[in-house]
Amino acid sequence: MAILAKEIMTSPVISVKLDTSLKRAAEILDENSFSGMPVTDDEDNLIGVVSETDILRYTQQIIGQPLRDPHQVFTKGKEVLHVDITHRGVEVIELVASTTVETLMTTEVISVKEDTPVYEVSRLMYENGINRIPVTDENNKLTGIITRADLIRAMVQKWETINQT
Repeated sequence: MAILAKEIMTSPVISVKLDTSLKRAAEILDENSFSGMPVTDDEDNLIGVVSETDILRYTQQIIGQPLRDPHQVFTKGKEVLHVDITHRGVEVIELVASTTVETLMTTEVISVKEDTPVYEVSRLMYENGINRIPVTDENNKLTGIITRADLIRAMVQKWETINQT
């Protein structure tokens, strides 16, 4: 019998709304050691995903140089102190920090339903080079998320069960 997404997903899910600032999104990612998280509307419908990569790519476009840590963009770490750029009199760091998630989130989200077999979740992650897959119910409400760590945990548990028999 196949293991289903709902059996290994993490729930409840930490997510953000469209109007969440990039500064707050980066703080949430940093506080939870996440590399990305879902974006939902006010009814908890899945509408996008925002990741460290999205924030770094956007920041690089605005600042004109790459940064390795999205949290440093907003804390003025030593890496950012070397950036002395203003845009129409506004410090670029402040401009980026106040930008909302809606501006740069990924809207073409690969997601699965709660009854999707885990082997299908693994295949989707591998083929699309993604680190997490949101799980939704039949009404597109966000109910969970599956990360690579969840997949590894499920494999270890399955192996332990096999070895006990």
